[in-house]
Amino acid sequence: MSQELTDLAEAIITYQKKYDKTDGEMAFGSRISVERFHAIKTGELQPTSDEQRSLQSFITTKP
Repeated sequence: MSQELTDLAEAIITYQKKYDKTDGEMAFGSRISVERFHAIKTGELQPTSDEQRSLQSFITTKP
């Protein structure tokens, strides 16, 4: 897994802990299926560039 993806996964987990968000809420908010979201978060799947942008946008703009 690249450092960028590791940083994304870490940012996702930090955000979820800070705002008490479930994988389902994160997936819905970023318009990614729960299965793909979970796989991206655990490093099992590399996100597309659109998914990566969507997740980063969600994390930086939504409390």
